[in-house]
Amino acid sequence: MKGIMAAIINKPSWNQAKVNSKVTIQAYKYDGSLYRKWKNASIILNNSRHIVFYLKNTKVYNEGKTSYSWLYRHDAIWFMPKDSFYNCIISFDDTGLLYYINVASKPYFEENVLKFIDFDLDIKHSSKKHLQIVDRMEFKTNFKKMKYPEKLKDIIYKEIHNIFLNYNEYKYFFSGRVLNYYVELLKKQGYISEFQAKRLRQIIKDDFVSEEDQYLKNL
Repeated sequence: MKGIMAAIINKPSWNQAKVNSKVTIQAYKYDGSLYRKWKNASIILNNSRHIVFYLKNTKVYNEGKTSYSWLYRHDAIWFMPKDSFYNCIISFDDTGLLYYINVASKPYFEENVLKFIDFDLDIKHSSKKHLQIVDRMEFKTNFKKMKYPEKLKDIIYKEIHNIFLNYNEYKYFFSGRVLNYYVELLKKQGYISEFQAKRLRQIIKDDFVSEEDQYLKNL
């Protein structure tokens, strides 16, 4: 854990993370144990704000006592902000957009591997359910067991607040316009066809219409 945190604090260079290259992503727990690994994630954008991945056909390995693996069969985009304590995977499911937000450390990149520390708390969202914070008990347990600093807890709570602000204001990856931009980027880079892009655009449109309908029903 200390090695990763030190590297993050030193603000590593991202020049080696080239667009269209495939990399491995590793998530660690605060005690330094490897928690999960993604192999062959494709970089579709790398700028000063974030690095963004395309995950279809990426294989995921869950480490630890209950080791298992699975493959991303749906289109999915992973937003990895460089200066925030969270990252977000958005899956284009047949039922709509599925958001999975990891509360985590800032990412670090070295030797074709992106690393971050997972802080247990996750936030889920779909067109049928608003933002939900999950794994609270795991966070409380590990907070004591792994001796998270109080300062870290304050940072985590502040970032969760920022996530909810973005959600309420349709900002960043909660924006349909932003998602459509990345669909066009996937098409331009050859990851998807125009037919596939049209399908993804429709999922985005239907998802945001569904959310607005639900909002009107609750008035």
